[in-house]
Amino acid sequence: MKYTLVCKNEPREQGYRCADVVDAIPYEPAPDHMWVECADDFVADSKWFDPIDNTFKEFPPPSQSVSLEQPTTTGTQEI
Repeated sequence: MKYTLVCKNEPREQGYRCADVVDAIPYEPAPDHMWVECADDFVADSKWFDPIDNTFKEFPPPSQSVSLEQPTTTGTQEI
């Protein structure tokens, strides 16, 4: 198992940022950070940590708020 550094001062969704991933806990973290055990294939900043149930959650997919439709053109210009 690996460990991820959870930054309680960097909110993500309803939890916190997972900033770093290491093989073993290298140092005692600051009071607003904590090490949490994670899977071996965990990637930093790929998920957020939910402190309510102590699990990692996926980020929601980005919303498509911009219309990608283009106007129809004929190649001529009206003056």
